[in-house]
Amino acid sequence: MKPTLCVRLDAIRHNVRVWRSRLGDRPLWAIVKCDAYRMGMVPVAKAALEAGAQRLCVVEIAEGSELRAAGIAAPIVHVAATPVEDFPTALAAKLIISIGDAGAAKELSSIAKRMGVRAMAHVAVETGTGWWGVPSSRAAEFAREVASLENIVWEGTWTHIAGRDSIEAQEERFHHAVAALRQAGLAVPAVHAASTGPTLWGLDSGIARIGVGLYGSSLGTDLGAAALKTAAEVRAPVYSVRTFSEATPLGYGGAHVAQAGETIATLRIGYGEGLPKTLSGSGSALLDGVSGRIVGAIGMNFTMVSLPKGAKINARGDALLLGDAPGVRLDEVAKAGQTIPHHVLTQVGAGMTRIYES
Repeated sequence: MKPTLCVRLDAIRHNVRVWRSRLGDRPLWAIVKCDAYRMGMVPVAKAALEAGAQRLCVVEIAEGSELRAAGIAAPIVHVAATPVEDFPTALAAKLIISIGDAGAAKELSSIAKRMGVRAMAHVAVETGTGWWGVPSSRAAEFAREVASLENIVWEGTWTHIAGRDSIEAQEERFHHAVAALRQAGLAVPAVHAASTGPTLWGLDSGIARIGVGLYGSSLGTDLGAAALKTAAEVRAPVYSVRTFSEATPLGYGGAHVAQAGETIATLRIGYGEGLPKTLSGSGSALLDGVSGRIVGAIGMNFTMVSLPKGAKINARGDALLLGDAPGVRLDEVAKAGQTIPHHVLTQVGAGMTRIYES
């Protein structure tokens, strides 16, 4: 008796098509880092490409190598400053490397020349996260230092947007950096700064890197008729159903007291399977189409749900805690859990059976 995680590849394809329609002529690159937000990198990547994503983005060179081993030939971009020690592996797998300083660029040129290949490289520009990258104010200096290096094709440049409040200032710094790079001799035709959030917040130029949006999150933005579908489905078996005859504290700490006549369903799922503990008191579960409220402290393996009076459910059935249904859609679960949808996706699934539906 274990909970299950079903990844709906048809929903991912649908979402890619929705994003492509929204983007118009702008390219869409699918972010499949962290094992595609723990949803399974290879099947998610294939579904996204089938629906029209032009490229894939990873955060580890090993992820790119795994995609190549699975037979994926699409361009793969490393969206972090690529460690020098990973250059040979990246070049052998024909991955697009990101460079954040002139020293790394010189190393890349030397290694590519020694291997007899031309490296495809993007300039990572620092505009406001502080992680790594060429400071936007030094873009021209960087370009002059690396423009003559051999065996490198400067195919693009990019940055990360830190948040909604910083988007305008970061976009301005990035545009200045792009202009400086080009003026100093780097072509960088592929320009990308917009991930899911910035794309929704109004950054309407360049390539869009869509990550959490693949799984149905619009980060609270109403997309109207072009609605996304929650592509991850978490179901938990019903462990027991009890109607209490007297007031009874529930779970660890007795945070919720079931009243006489209250019906409680206990589900075989908990924080050990990645269910956010913060859903207690605010999250929902659907049992045979009946919505119940998660109550009491969520345990490592069990969660309790208060059912409406008179509700009839299958005591041997299961409950939907995340899926494409009212109350349990990805953005709704994240809001109820006082977290972000990215966190919900990357947590659920521990110890679960993961299955795929095409």
